Amino acid sequence: MKRLSLFRTVVPAAFALALATLFSSCASVSVDTHTSHETDRMPKKVYVALFETDGADFRVDRDKIELAEFKRELQVMLQKGITTDLSRRLIPAVAAGKDQSFATSENAWLIRGKFTRIHQGSRALRGTIGFGLGRTRYETRVSVYDLSKGTATPFLTFSTIGGSGAEPGAVTAIATDPLTIVIEAAAGGAGGIAHGLTEDTARTAREITAELSDYMYQNRWISEDKWIEPKALRK
Repeated sequence: MKRLSLFRTVVPAAFALALATLFSSCASVSVDTHTSHETDRMPKKVYVALFETDGADFRVDRDKIELAEFKRELQVMLQKGITTDLSRRLIPAVAAGKDQSFATSENAWLIRGKFTRIHQGSRALRGTIGFGLGRTRYETRVSVYDLSKGTATPFLTFSTIGGSGAEPGAVTAIATDPLTIVIEAAAGGAGGIAHGLTEDTARTAREITAELSDYMYQNRWISEDKWIEPKALRK
């Protein structure tokens, strides 16, 4: 009888711990810095261009017109996520126009980027089970330019790499955070985008903010309390 009681106590606790461990590790975005060169000063503003989609590995349940709309929504969502997160946590940021020209006299930076891999995964598995099943892949390559030196050569380049395996559903409910709400609204509610990718967009935006924060901190332009440590890619 004691053994049965112990079994009933230990097994559920162990199962819960295993699920918690798995759940905590199934959604993340990391940064891999490629190049970093010194630039002269802290900018007063950051422009964020739409990330390019040409040449990216898109594996989603859409094609033709729907795929083009999917890509457009993803571009708008990430641009909005970056400008919002940068403005809230680090420095004023605004969206750059598609063909916008920039004056070299302006003390500002420009973020350009490319989507390199977007895998939607299984929405059904994420929505009903979660815990790593049907995981997404969300990867970008980012270049940052000092506009006072032109836009020919970036002074900072890095990649963001990650994905998620959990989505609000029958088993794993995740509270929607404020940045995700802003991102979804940017694409008209993001009805055509899987929620897993919406959350990956928010995580990616935060890591881009963190990478810029780290660069500024290393150059002693911001204090330690303003520093946001990026999540470095494990190699």
